[in-house]
Amino acid sequence: MSSPPAIVNLRMLFVCCILIAVKGGWDEEVGLLRRGGEQREFDYFKLALQWPGTYCRKTRHCCSSNACCTRSNSPSVFTIHGLWTEYNDGTWPSCCSGRPFDEKEISTLLEPMRKYWPSLSCGSPRSCHHKKGPFWGHEVVSLLSLLIDCLNLIQLRN
Repeated sequence: MSSPPAIVNLRMLFVCCILIAVKGGWDEEVGLLRRGGEQREFDYFKLALQWPGTYCRKTRHCCSSNACCTRSNSPSVFTIHGLWTEYNDGTWPSCCSGRPFDEKEISTLLEPMRKYWPSLSCGSPRSCHHKKGPFWGHEVVSLLSLLIDCLNLIQLRN
């Protein structure tokens, strides 16, 4: 008996994250953590997915950034809630000491980010540098393009 498509897609996404980590593509982010002084190299990535239908059912306020409010274009598959670096002891690296996130630097990734990692609320979270920004602006952004390539491959497979 074959697995449902959603399970296969989640497995493929997990494999993509493992490949990114093994490939060492997060070296830039690790370097930022090391330069921060007290930070150490993280042990693993934590990927959190969310089911938009459940979250969107509770939506009371709409705005242009809320993917729940886009009607026909609202997400109908699992989306990314977060991708975080973690330590084996249950703690995690605090904010990097590097320069603040600049959305313009990933302008070519914005459309796929809105598709796979949409904001399901109207608030703008604060980043490590105390600036408000997109839902994922405070996440690890060094290799988002690799993650998006993996997600596109999963979509092409379906």
